[in-house]
Amino acid sequence: MMSIINAIIFLIVFDYIHKINGIDYLGYPTIDQAGFHHNALLYIDGIHSPEKLMFWLTGSYDSLDSHHVIFDTVTIIVERTPYNSVTAYSTNQRDWTWFLDMKLTGEYGILSNLTQALNRLEPRIKPLQIIVMLPYIDLIGQQTFSSTLNLAIQNHRQQAIEWYVQTVKEQVKQYSKLHLWGIYLMREDIALDSNEQVTREISDIVHSHQLRLLWIPYTSASNWNNWANLGIDVAILQSGYAFSSPLMQGTFNAGRLRATAKLAQKYGLGVEIETNQGASTDYEIALLQNYLAQGFIDGYQFVPTAYFLGNYDTIARSKQACNLLRKYTSGLQIEPTFLTNLSWSWTNNPISQATINISSSVIPQAIRINWSTKHRNWSGKIKVEGYIKIDNSYTWKLLSSTEVGEKNWRDEDWSSTLLPFTVSSSQTILSIRISFTSDYFIPQLTNEDLIIEQIPNGIALQTSTGAPYHIIPTMHTYNPQYGDSTNQTISNFYRGLLTDRQWSIDHWQSKMSIGWANDMSTHPFIRIAIDFGQIIHIDQILVRMHGGTHASINWPNIARILISNDCIPFSPYSSSDCSIKSYPCTDRVITGGTDTNQGGILSFTFSNSLRWATLEFQPNGWLMIDEIQAFANGRDISHLIQYYLLTPPTSNSLSTSISYSDDGVRLTDGVISGVMGSLTGWMKSETRSIIIDLLVIRTIRETSVWSLIKSDWAIGPPTSVIVSTSLDGNTWILFDKQGQMQMGERILDAQRLFLIASYPRQTRYIKFDFPVDQLTPGWWTMISEVSATD
Repeated sequence: MMSIINAIIFLIVFDYIHKINGIDYLGYPTIDQAGFHHNALLYIDGIHSPEKLMFWLTGSYDSLDSHHVIFDTVTIIVERTPYNSVTAYSTNQRDWTWFLDMKLTGEYGILSNLTQALNRLEPRIKPLQIIVMLPYIDLIGQQTFSSTLNLAIQNHRQQAIEWYVQTVKEQVKQYSKLHLWGIYLMREDIALDSNEQVTREISDIVHSHQLRLLWIPYTSASNWNNWANLGIDVAILQSGYAFSSPLMQGTFNAGRLRATAKLAQKYGLGVEIETNQGASTDYEIALLQNYLAQGFIDGYQFVPTAYFLGNYDTIARSKQACNLLRKYTSGLQIEPTFLTNLSWSWTNNPISQATINISSSVIPQAIRINWSTKHRNWSGKIKVEGYIKIDNSYTWKLLSSTEVGEKNWRDEDWSSTLLPFTVSSSQTILSIRISFTSDYFIPQLTNEDLIIEQIPNGIALQTSTGAPYHIIPTMHTYNPQYGDSTNQTISNFYRGLLTDRQWSIDHWQSKMSIGWANDMSTHPFIRIAIDFGQIIHIDQILVRMHGGTHASINWPNIARILISNDCIPFSPYSSSDCSIKSYPCTDRVITGGTDTNQGGILSFTFSNSLRWATLEFQPNGWLMIDEIQAFANGRDISHLIQYYLLTPPTSNSLSTSISYSDDGVRLTDGVISGVMGSLTGWMKSETRSIIIDLLVIRTIRETSVWSLIKSDWAIGPPTSVIVSTSLDGNTWILFDKQGQMQMGERILDAQRLFLIASYPRQTRYIKFDFPVDQLTPGWWTMISEVSATD
């Protein structure tokens, strides 16, 4: 009954919102239009006995909690065949025959096993609907599909598809408890031109059998929002958030779920629910919880839904996750881990501020700001402060800040900005204050636009975030593809190619540029620090660079400048001893070239006094910079610039004996990894020292090391890490008593080690020593982040 009431409320509210806003959306598909509501993807690469399927169909975990089937539809998928073919890429007739004759039908086939499971469960009014995958049609790789068929030839291709669909139809017809809904397209993207034609051919054949065609693209996949013009009957949109949060070495925050919902509404798709690794850990369960909670908030709980649940004996690998999915499919509302629609106290004079008291039960990890059409043209600075109890005193402390300027509208009008932060265990946040400043207008934000995140995001800016470091013995080889005219600028402030007064105003010329390739798995930002040698008033900084897509050279997605009189700004984080201001790129001017091979200028126009500045870019392909110029009162003062490439230019790949080498940026990029990926690692029988250089003397009180813990892979946290500090890099003193780090919290597979000093320390260098581990010398140490902060 509750499910029906919720669905009716959603439809009424949704229709009302669209009428008052006059938005021309297609809207979500309805259950009647799609012919299903809850469609679970069943991967049958393993063995799925009737006994296991009883658990899977009912959402049970360690005992059969219910005899009620929670899905009305099951999509049957195989990813790999015994002949080492992948069904989303290239297969042949032998692979198709194996799937149809061995996996789908027969005494132990999935159709038989599903029927046996259904016979033992609660009777259903309607048969369980079945959707069967169609392997990807590869026009190049399937030219020898069989001895007589070449799928690059249209009538051969159509003959193969007709045979496959007819065979599936005849096989499912044999089972009275099952009903064939249609066919599922195995690939998650549809390339332009030839693949569009193939999709239309598949659609025509499927429809000729009175069946329907399902597709589940990822957001930004080719043709994802053009699905209806390709003959596809139902499309379901993936968000990818479960696999691409920062802790998973991705770039999505929880706002991705909202953006996916809004995009699905606009283009007429449903939304996919995704679990990572079967949601076995607290973090993965929290991600799933937010998927389900957003379903109620944005209404996709009541429309056609696909469920990616992995390939396990049950729909999830924890009882808590199974319970969440059972409740969700029954129509119950799931509460999110994040806090929304809170009662913020707003002031708008002279700047817009929102303040809220934090209860003792809330553990803030970040502030998320959801944007919409009414904020489309806003730019300015966002600052998050916390009223914090430190020991026995109380003070407002800057937690995080960012500049919103050239937005990357990947999510169209529904992007979000995440401002993550962390405080030490001895500190308690009592209140949070968010400030919005702009030279243009105040953003029209409301309580529903501000969200307090309570699960870790894998990102936390600290004093050392973005600082240079080196490892002894070295684990990074520098051989740039488009490097500087001197190696000095990757280890010191110096003059080089970016200050030689030579640049191209039109076509890119390789010998004039320093270049960085976009690689989100290693570092999200490219940073270049500038030292003017003294405090000086600056009006404008120009960056001469290139774009237009030629040779994958593009203008950056985001560009801003950080300035300070107190320290070299490695990131937007302002500490107790260093105030940092941030300004967005104010203008982009094309100075010459062609549409695809452009020369131009990024302009940062402001008026302020500074000693140091850092240019920060989020690249989109290759970032190619020719020159940096500075102006004061219209006078060119570029001769004062010395720069430091905090992010080394992209290196050529070199053969190396180091299995898990470093890239010179990863360990201070502010991103914690909770999964195996791009990590820096060594055998525990080896010693290593990591030394961070803050470039000037700073105040430090807390240090951290984030390592991977995965015992089944012989990866464990270091048993000993000793921390020392130095003012000159020569004389070292232990950081607090014995300098030995303690074991801290674990997030997913990320294990923190930390050391908090009894009082703040002045230092320039922080050294982390990793001695030989005598207990497990054959194991690995894998590090994703080292940090120091006030």
